[in-house]
Amino acid sequence: MYALEERIGEPSLFCGRQQEMELLLNWIAKIPKKRAKSRALLGRRKSGKTAIMQRLFNILWQHNGKVIPFYFEVLDQDQWLLDFANQYFRTFLTHYISFKTRKPLDKENLILEWGDLNKAVKQINNKDILRVTDNFQEHLLKEHAHDSMKFALGAPAAFSGYDDVFFVVMIDEIQYMTQYIYHDKACTNLFRNLPGGYHGLVELKYAPMLVSGSYIGWMTQMIHEMFVGGRLRRMPISPKLSFNAGMQAVYKYAELNEVEISDQSALLINILTQSDPFYIDTLLLSEWPQCDFTTEQGVINTFAHEILDKNGELYRTWSEYIILALKTINNKSSKKIMLYLSKERHRECTLEEIRNYLDLKESDDHDLEEKLRALEYGGLIKQGHTDFHYQGIPDDILDLIFRKRYQFEIERVDPDVKAELSEKIKLQKKIKSLQGRLNELKGRLLELIVWRELNQGRKKNKVVANFAGRLRKISEPNSLQSMIKQCCQSKFTRVWMNYYIQLPQTFQEVDVLAEGQDDEFCWALIFEIKNRDAENPPTKHEVKLFVEKIEMLRQVLETNQKKIKFICPLYLSAKGFSVEVEALLHQNNILTADLETWLNQ
Repeated sequence: MYALEERIGEPSLFCGRQQEMELLLNWIAKIPKKRAKSRALLGRRKSGKTAIMQRLFNILWQHNGKVIPFYFEVLDQDQWLLDFANQYFRTFLTHYISFKTRKPLDKENLILEWGDLNKAVKQINNKDILRVTDNFQEHLLKEHAHDSMKFALGAPAAFSGYDDVFFVVMIDEIQYMTQYIYHDKACTNLFRNLPGGYHGLVELKYAPMLVSGSYIGWMTQMIHEMFVGGRLRRMPISPKLSFNAGMQAVYKYAELNEVEISDQSALLINILTQSDPFYIDTLLLSEWPQCDFTTEQGVINTFAHEILDKNGELYRTWSEYIILALKTINNKSSKKIMLYLSKERHRECTLEEIRNYLDLKESDDHDLEEKLRALEYGGLIKQGHTDFHYQGIPDDILDLIFRKRYQFEIERVDPDVKAELSEKIKLQKKIKSLQGRLNELKGRLLELIVWRELNQGRKKNKVVANFAGRLRKISEPNSLQSMIKQCCQSKFTRVWMNYYIQLPQTFQEVDVLAEGQDDEFCWALIFEIKNRDAENPPTKHEVKLFVEKIEMLRQVLETNQKKIKFICPLYLSAKGFSVEVEALLHQNNILTADLETWLNQ
């Protein structure tokens, strides 16, 4: 069970991000050693930053170690500083109490009211924490906005000393602090440099920060002004997954949204969306009456509609982003700059090229650079490898939506979106090569094959079909029969792919994990999956690593309130095993399967 309800919805929809999560979990492991430097996640809206932060929160909460997660999202709405401090401190206390009492947060992640908070703090029975909480409420009652703010921002650092623990302070969309928080109750006097309140706190090794921002230029400027001296290490977050992870996302979203797709249309969806999970999810949730994902042309027509429909989520999301970015420079020349860079988005353009396109003189460079900086600040273009180079955002959907909005105004040309989408994939000419690529991918995505099948059984409330018949022959049959029998008779209520298990100082990723429970017991089916040719089977070292994962899972399950009924480990190697390695697996009570046995029901 996850403590924080993730915005992504069904937790298994979290796809890919192995590299980012590995980096962050290694960073988390350094916090108890006081070696973790605060970080900033930089990526445009809907790029996965919130999903990453919320998943990190849940991993740490489940881990129940020395690092306590605190997650706070800054809203893009006007707020009085005192109200902001109140929300911030109550959220921190709610997350701290949830972690200490092992009680998950409310389903809607609602924070506790002061009456419940005061009761919970008294039960924790720490006089220093009780004193700080009382002092904060006193400032709140007297409407001491700035003192309340200082208490709130400094709470994780203070609690770290009082409770001998560490914190990771996660602030989502921190750049909004510069535009929506006011000194006064009437919200007339903007507190533009509020993030500067973290100036010293950001360097604390026992409560490092992980902040995020969706407007990269805006974030970069804020970091430069208020977190000087390299206090925040920047970590770019791409909205795009790897191609394979994108295919996983297409199948996962389609399955959970109960959308019928063919393998070929799944491939086309992944190509058209550039493996972007937000685009994939939005497309598959289309409410267009004529939407169709079973044919190639159906995919193109549905995708075009979602881009062109002014009430559609894709159109509205990017339109809001563009309008906000252009609000200070909403003129024809700024739109022409973005149109040009968007068309040339796959390369860097020089200032001279942009000037020539706009038919400007060299004496106009100062004004041109101001416009370019404003577009960069709004996240609509990127700075190149020098101050003289600029580049459009490499996003085909942004390009189509921007041109649909402004190309006629600028060039008197109305783009034909359907024709462009068809041209992009060159459907009629490349169908055979696409099919070949699909066949290759299907062979490489064994985790997805296993996950989909287990998840279908979960949804139908059935046991794994013919589980015993899918296994390879066991060298000592009697030793594993009891576990096989238990697994054959058990249903699983949760199925995960790329699941992270963390213990103090270490973490491991599990390819596929299925979990079940009743009132008294819990149980699990854990997979290690390798797609190798016959000449490169799993090694003894890889068996050792899987044994370590099994033991880590056992330790995590032992922290629950329920007894462990069984943990059934299964090593699936597409082309089988060497005799020696398979014997070693069976000796370690690990079942084995290959692609032929697993699919042969």
